[in-house]
Amino acid sequence: MSIWITRSEPGATALAESLEGAGFKPFKAPVLRIEPLAFEPPQGGFDAAIFLSAHGARLAAQTVKERFRRAFAVGRRTRQVLLESGIEATAAEAESSEGVLAELPDLAARRVLLVSGVGGRNVLGPGLERRGADVKRLEVYRRVPVFPLVDCAEIDAAVASSGDGFRQAAGVWFAAGGAPELPVLVPSARVGALGPELGLVNVIECAGADSEAVLAALRSMKRECLI
Repeated sequence: MSIWITRSEPGATALAESLEGAGFKPFKAPVLRIEPLAFEPPQGGFDAAIFLSAHGARLAAQTVKERFRRAFAVGRRTRQVLLESGIEATAAEAESSEGVLAELPDLAARRVLLVSGVGGRNVLGPGLERRGADVKRLEVYRRVPVFPLVDCAEIDAAVASSGDGFRQAAGVWFAAGGAPELPVLVPSARVGALGPELGLVNVIECAGADSEAVLAALRSMKRECLI
């Protein structure tokens, strides 16, 4: 069973290794490349830092780790990257900006640092500002589209890890002549909701973006003979 891994590195390689170890055949062809940016953290200390992706955590954790009192992560992968940098962080149960916002303590009149990439969904900052927080955003990378060559006949399913990645993968898939029935595994209902808009009709929601969640969904699909 060949699984197209569309997520960016280094997550693509980590997932490929997990899938191969579980007996699947990974096809690693990311549709987004992460380009680090030069950055200068805002002056002063912060009551909390919120890392909105594993990429942001990987690029900025060492630079800002002495600048905040508490750390929060958008999901399990991001929390693990922070832990590898010596930072204990609280991860939201629902791996999304809305999930983080719902579980944050009262940060009214507190300084909050958001670590992210350029663009993306602007949900958390405005939500915290409405609650009275003083929010500063630190953008440490940008996502660059990639257009890999894919052989649709050799792909049984695909994994997308974000809304931007899902959009780009759909464009690559249909440009290669792919069918709308391709099973696509996504990390959340929010990302999955893009399926009809993109023309992909077989979207499977995983319980997160980490390898364990993807493997659990693939095994379930295999048992049900969906691919």
